[in-house]
Amino acid sequence: MVRVVAPSGPFDPDLFERGVAVLRDRFGLHPRMRADIRAAHGYLAGEDVRRVQEWQEASTDHEARAIWAARGGYGAMRLLHRIELPRLLHPPKWVIGYSDITALHAALNGAGLVTCHGPVVTQLPRVTPEVLDHLEAMLFGEPRPAAGPGPAPGAGVAGTGVIRAGSASGALFGGSLTLLAHLCGTPYLPRLRGAVLFIEDVGEKPYRLDRYLTQLRLSGALDGVRGVCVGHITDCDDAGVSGLATVRELVRALGVPAVDGMPVGHEDRNLPLPLGSIVTLVAPGPGEAGPPRLLFDQGARA
Repeated sequence: MVRVVAPSGPFDPDLFERGVAVLRDRFGLHPRMRADIRAAHGYLAGEDVRRVQEWQEASTDHEARAIWAARGGYGAMRLLHRIELPRLLHPPKWVIGYSDITALHAALNGAGLVTCHGPVVTQLPRVTPEVLDHLEAMLFGEPRPAAGPGPAPGAGVAGTGVIRAGSASGALFGGSLTLLAHLCGTPYLPRLRGAVLFIEDVGEKPYRLDRYLTQLRLSGALDGVRGVCVGHITDCDDAGVSGLATVRELVRALGVPAVDGMPVGHEDRNLPLPLGSIVTLVAPGPGEAGPPRLLFDQGARA
């Protein structure tokens, strides 16, 4: 059984129903949700008190093996000071989502929980079959054979570009670059020293991407980061300036192994990542075999 929650923004009811059908028919899960999950309060999926109660109910449901976010948007970080993070640790549950759900991932990873950066329910009807295969392998612990030169589903993810060659291992943290920057100065941004950082974003102009990464660097949050992997930088070009090129330049300046082109983020090919788990980033140099890749050293279990 899986609890479906809406900790952020309101959602499209048709996409939601189709996504719930994917949970039920593709994965064989029994989705459970509150009757008021479709509530809307401006740009939020109901008032804070509703979303806090929903989270508390989901996190204390001992029958639930996972908590799956209906949608991102905005609102999850408003809940952080009002929810009890340790409840999810005994026994551990998968928490699945991306975009605004980065706020929850960050807080939960900092508390020691492995979470799943992956499609929200309303994105499930649009993702590629490859994404569903990777999700199935990760959530149920049943790795599949590799279909190409990259890692097999449940074992890792391949990118396309090398920003700086090398390799690095550590806990994987990250998500939406915007949310990570906005968590600076709060107790909810995980300590990134010794970690591999993942970032992606959508709809942010290049100067904003620059500002977010610069803020993280100036705050000291990026001190000691061992490697960086960059996912989708979607719809971020502006006035002839490339959002991805901006990110690549700033990431290269960190002087650590880094790759881009990871198929993770705000596009239909949004492969899942086990945030909080130990990974190895491989950024091949000239003459070295294999694609840029992120390997899940601990498998992909919560």
